[in-house]
Amino acid sequence: MTPERPPEWPRQNWNTPATVATGAAALVGFAALWGGSRAAAAGSGGEARFFLILAVLMLLTATFGAVYWWPERREPKVRYTEAGGRGTTEVQARRAVFSLLVTMVGCAAALSLGAAVEVSLTNGGLTLVSASLAVLGAVCVIFLAEVAFGRIRAGALTLGPDGIRHRGWFVESYLPWVSVAGLRAVHHGYPEMWVEGTETAAWARRRTSKIFRLESIPTTPRIVVDSRRFDIDATLLYRVLELYVGRPDLRAELGTQHAATRIHRGELTPPE
Repeated sequence: MTPERPPEWPRQNWNTPATVATGAAALVGFAALWGGSRAAAAGSGGEARFFLILAVLMLLTATFGAVYWWPERREPKVRYTEAGGRGTTEVQARRAVFSLLVTMVGCAAALSLGAAVEVSLTNGGLTLVSASLAVLGAVCVIFLAEVAFGRIRAGALTLGPDGIRHRGWFVESYLPWVSVAGLRAVHHGYPEMWVEGTETAAWARRRTSKIFRLESIPTTPRIVVDSRRFDIDATLLYRVLELYVGRPDLRAELGTQHAATRIHRGELTPPE
């Protein structure tokens, strides 16, 4: 049975800014490929190399945009996990999206640092352009280092008998069920879910990256679930959250395999 879409979410999935940006990145990528082929034919190996890196970066950016904004989801990636003798139900993140992001940053680092060296050698020393490129490359390298140390990661949404934990790319937060006040469906050009906490909620949150503040923390107790980042249909995820927010009697099963089985079967009885 297909779950019913919340009325707050329009059925139109077309997002004009995302479409324009994705298309522009693809055009730049193909133009860079053309420029690289011309440079290679002219015997300019260095120029051809940087055109190629730029083409890869732009085409990766276009691919990232297409995958991120228009996800194709089939079987929901929900599993039972156990740590420290306690079971939880984990909604897995879309690792393909995160991997594309990391690869894009890696290409940007190679492009920036390589260009900085090339400009410095050509001009016989450090210039404003080469210094700017070096700084941009260094920022990309720091980003990759934060990924390597686990401060930036794909994340997950974890539902347990005690509460709900959200690990985003740059932040994480936790609300115990006793502090959950309700669930809202909102739309910002894409489906989003807000698990609202009470005014006196025991709300834990922190930034996992101290440098990259690319993900905001709400000013009031709330867990923000961006549907684009999870490997499950947005409507199904909303109905899963709705079920456990509205049915306290079912939360104990989140510590067992039964919850993951229920979600895979679509046995989501709406709250009474």
